[in-house]
Amino acid sequence: MRIMYKANLNFARFDAYFHELLSKGLVEVHNGSDGKTVYVISERGKALLDAIKKARDILASVEA
Repeated sequence: MRIMYKANLNFARFDAYFHELLSKGLVEVHNGSDGKTVYVISERGKALLDAIKKARDILASVEA
């Protein structure tokens, strides 16, 4: 739930986006040491974030 509040989304929209991230393998489910479920960005998710950051940097340099 903390992720949903940090993303400032209602539950329905968050649920749709989060299931998409899980189904695409961008986020993985792990068991924490305390037995709680933990969601972790996957290597594929990290690669996507890097690509988005590079695209944003390119766009920012074009606008300047």
